[in-house]
Amino acid sequence: MPRTYIKWLEAAKKFYSVASADTAVQGKLSHLKISVDDLTAANTLISELETARAVYLKEKGESQDATKGKDAAFAKIDDWMSEFYAVAKIGLEDNPQLLEALGKTIRG
Repeated sequence: MPRTYIKWLEAAKKFYSVASADTAVQGKLSHLKISVDDLTAANTLISELETARAVYLKEKGESQDATKGKDAAFAKIDDWMSEFYAVAKIGLEDNPQLLEALGKTIRG
């Protein structure tokens, strides 16, 4: 069996579709106590798996997009805060303790 997900899924789909259509294969599988109902159920599960995987990949993409937006927003606010602290440092030059009220630690 292949190790990669896509190749594994394709191999499983092929196995179950061939087994569902070929009565000779069904006869051989019956010795292993695998019935036609089991093969049909497996085909249904594969379809559900493909649907679930598509939903997962869509949500994963949306999550990655949201993360990019969040990171961009944080970068923008970080730039703004850097300018704010620079202006605050100049404005509060006479009273540096007030800078600590803004969350900026100062020495001395």
